[in-house]
Amino acid sequence: MSLRIIVDLTHNEAIEEFPEIELEDIDIEVDYIEAGRISFDDLEDYDVFCILNIQHEENRTNDKLAPDELKAIKRYVGEGGGFLLTSGAGGDRDFSMKQGSIRVLYKITGVKRFWNGVIQEATSNFMVKKKNLLVTEFFTHPITKGVTQLVFPNCTFFTMDEDVDDIIVTSDKADFKYFIDDQINSVGTVPICVASEFHDGRTVTVGSSDFLLDDSDFGLDAGDNQRFLQNIINWLTFEI
Repeated sequence: MSLRIIVDLTHNEAIEEFPEIELEDIDIEVDYIEAGRISFDDLEDYDVFCILNIQHEENRTNDKLAPDELKAIKRYVGEGGGFLLTSGAGGDRDFSMKQGSIRVLYKITGVKRFWNGVIQEATSNFMVKKKNLLVTEFFTHPITKGVTQLVFPNCTFFTMDEDVDDIIVTSDKADFKYFIDDQINSVGTVPICVASEFHDGRTVTVGSSDFLLDDSDFGLDAGDNQRFLQNIINWLTFEI
């Protein structure tokens, strides 16, 4: 059996290469959209579509999602596709839906805002630095099966619709450093990974992207990060 993943690289994404993972009895092929706008024709032959940490900036247009791209993604997921969206420190940089930020995907993902800053955890919930979240408690879900420890570096949190399933939240001692003014305030328990269904398809949204990097301490090889990503792909493709 084979599985095809396609990754967008046309919107100033921070993660430019999908990590190598292994799934039992499944051959994985990864392709990239490297030019132009996202279209349904780009996506329709793939099992999973990924947007990995768009870096929105002032005076840029190619890091924003155009209406026709949103329409293509909605059709793809609605017809049964899997969609993985990741963010990171800085979230959507306070860019609005009207400006074409990743917030426009909220009807698919259920996430209305990606907060502009970075989570800082209490001592027992981070590794080496406060920005490297150490997660050991999870809601029961196929995505967290067999996962006992995750490391999420440079993570933001979400404002969501009520119908979205929380998969991972911060501890009740979590702080958040807001990039707009560098103020640090307590935010307590907030969502950093959620899953949702959109018509016949599924989506997973994660507040960290750096857990996908080739880093044995804080990236894909840390904790159960690789197992977590495997579970995400299996869930998005209805294998679990």
